[in-house]
Amino acid sequence: MDTWYEFVSVILLSALKFFAGPILAKSLGFSYLQSILISSIGGFLGILFFFKLGSRIVRFFPNYFNPVNKKRKIFSKKNKFYVILIRDYGLFGIALFSPILISIPVGSFLAARFFGKNTNMTLAVMSMSVLFWAISISTFLYLF
Repeated sequence: MDTWYEFVSVILLSALKFFAGPILAKSLGFSYLQSILISSIGGFLGILFFFKLGSRIVRFFPNYFNPVNKKRKIFSKKNKFYVILIRDYGLFGIALFSPILISIPVGSFLAARFFGKNTNMTLAVMSMSVLFWAISISTFLYLF
């Protein structure tokens, strides 16, 4: 019965902050393949949930997310990073950096905002990135 709580905790942590999911899975004593599988499932569910939520938010507030002319724009380092990421690398950059540097909710929202027209392609690219990082992080953890 305790293993269900452990599975759910790894899935929820992977859905929110993916990098910590495989670390928690290893610390709970899951095998290498279980770690990949459970953290990938959590990442997939997180992407799906937050992408759909982000799409609804963007549709509900269409004018809020359009640029507004202001006299002075204030950019933080994080906002500059997001702008460079979207402008230079596009969907593949968001998908690659979302599970580890950004969080899955923020990356999914950015993907829904800027690449929401092609939903299937966006979700597929984001899911492949989660699978890549699940294998990479788990391999690193279990080898060292």
